[in-house]
Amino acid sequence: MGMFYDDGKSFFGVHALSRELAFLMGATRDNHTYDGCRRKDGYLTSLLDDTTMFRLSHCAESAVYKYFLQNQNYNCWNDTPKLIMKNNWTLPSQYLKEYLTDGRLDLCKAQLFYFDLETCPKYTAHTRSLSCRVFCCDEDTVRSGYVVEADGRECGWRREKMCIHGECVAFLLAPPESS
Repeated sequence: MGMFYDDGKSFFGVHALSRELAFLMGATRDNHTYDGCRRKDGYLTSLLDDTTMFRLSHCAESAVYKYFLQNQNYNCWNDTPKLIMKNNWTLPSQYLKEYLTDGRLDLCKAQLFYFDLETCPKYTAHTRSLSCRVFCCDEDTVRSGYVVEADGRECGWRREKMCIHGECVAFLLAPPESS
């Protein structure tokens, strides 16, 4: 069994979900002392937070492969999944755009629900993010930390980048698929 938390608004649970799925498929926790399998290498199963990359170390990959070989006759490996929803590769920012624009969603309240914080007054959903950070304020409008923009939010001076996991990164649009 794997457990993770997602608030249904920020998509931060995806990181924990990925890690839990890896563990369910036999991945091991990275805490070895040799290169490529140390906690500080930053692979998915190294630290139990959202700072790791979405890749398995070679140690965790080997453990998944070994787990598969030991359990290859189980029916679940051979099931053909049925498509329940067409995947249009929509990023979280597109789902949240309407809610951010009309003020129904406050990113600080949604992500830091355990504090009495809200998005600082100068932030608007129409303003392009340069840093992929939304600053949070307390009731006295004193800045008290930040949360990151949703993945897919345009950022940069000329909108040539997008926010991915809190970083403003360059992106290339994939060429259309040929039929």
